[in-house]
Amino acid sequence: MAEKTSKAATRKPAALQAGDLIAVIAPGAAVDAAALSAGVRFIERAGFRVQLGNAARNRSGYLAGTDIERVNDLHDAFADPEIKGILTARGGYGSGRLLDRLDVDLIRKNPKVFVGHSDITFVMNVIVQQVRAVAFHGPMVCGLDRQPEAAAAMLGMIGGSRAGWHQAAAEVIQPGIAEGILAGGCLSALVATIGTEHQIVTEGRLLFIEDVNEKPFRVDRMLTHMRQAGLLDDVAGVMFGEMFGCTAGPDEAVTVRDVVREAFRDASYPVAFGLSSGHGSGTVTLPLGVRARLAGERLALLESPLAEQ
Repeated sequence: MAEKTSKAATRKPAALQAGDLIAVIAPGAAVDAAALSAGVRFIERAGFRVQLGNAARNRSGYLAGTDIERVNDLHDAFADPEIKGILTARGGYGSGRLLDRLDVDLIRKNPKVFVGHSDITFVMNVIVQQVRAVAFHGPMVCGLDRQPEAAAAMLGMIGGSRAGWHQAAAEVIQPGIAEGILAGGCLSALVATIGTEHQIVTEGRLLFIEDVNEKPFRVDRMLTHMRQAGLLDDVAGVMFGEMFGCTAGPDEAVTVRDVVREAFRDASYPVAFGLSSGHGSGTVTLPLGVRARLAGERLALLESPLAEQ
């Protein structure tokens, strides 16, 4: 298992500036060419240059190229000094297959803006936990033109704007105030790390959990797995995303909110629901790996996710 504590300072990337070169890579599933092109045009209109990973347009079954091709794109993006930021094309499935191939030392020596969500949670968890750097839970390239508000918020955050430092979830499940390092991501990916050396560390963390198109009973099953693995015992607080599409069938009365309320009815820490990062509207870009405060439904960053200029 990864170590739970470390006194090493968090590595923070430099803010992106107009004209910077951004790499677009596909660590997971195969990418729709039209959606990728539309997203790239959006980034270019925002004033950045774009370099596509060699595998971004590849297909190997349901993956964007072979594992070697995809991890090479990731390593090349971190190693190239001209590339200032890395945006992922989409999630889907496949980035978890890269974890045992990741060059953690290379990533540690070259901290850069890295943005993704969904299946990219696997890689982001390594960046936050093993590299001890910041990773941004935000919109991916193939959806940028369809989510202009989310895209603008993401570009603002990685460009140094403080506009996204204060956010609010939709409702409070358990009241309270807590501080801790932001961690988390897609629930199904987090659960898939349990029992591996890449298992997420939750002790003392503000844990963010979101997912998409999972029925309430499946969310219940995954939260139960986390609880039985001890991962919900010592968190500082928990925030849920919108849980977009996590609806029951027509003959089922239980909602995903019901599941969350039941799972955390005896929690001694604050729990909030409906922070719009990731699947759904995705308007919040959440910098994982930085200290924040959760007070009721309100989340505030306590430090910059970017290196001081």
